Amino acid sequence: MKPKLTIGLSILISLVLVAFGLVYGSVRGYADERARVTDLVSGENGMTAVLGYRASDGLNLCVVAQRHLPGEESVAALRAAANALREDETSLAALKAKDRALSEAFTAVAEALRKRDSFTQSQRDTQYLSMLTADFAQYGENAIYQTYNKAVAAFNQKLQTPVLGDVARFFGVKPCESY
Repeated sequence: MKPKLTIGLSILISLVLVAFGLVYGSVRGYADERARVTDLVSGENGMTAVLGYRASDGLNLCVVAQRHLPGEESVAALRAAANALREDETSLAALKAKDRALSEAFTAVAEALRKRDSFTQSQRDTQYLSMLTADFAQYGENAIYQTYNKAVAAFNQKLQTPVLGDVARFFGVKPCESY
């Protein structure tokens, strides 16, 4: 003869299974949405790729600057800032600080080049500098930054939802960091 479960125990097991499903689904859904937001940083054509392009422009400027500013400290600073930005970094605050340092070094080297007679006499290098400057500025104002910050704001707002957001935060889903 089979042992019979009482109706109360059956209901309790059902409620536990439903609660587990809701919690698991909620946490998994929030984690997946967070992963989509963080893919805007490290994914293909994400912010790290755009910052890598800016770093490449900085290194390209170093090549031009070596012809006209040999041994100049500002060129070495630009090279160091570009290489630092190309390193793997997980912190957005660190990426932003490195990008700011790269921008300052890029501007300093560009200004130093414009003051050199040998540079102003080279039509090829002046055109290349204007192209690099435009490219550098374009990557600095890329739409990925706004897209990421909007996605972060939407996700963080959603994570503040009562009950499901609270459960997700309780089980380790963290808000995203703005850039």
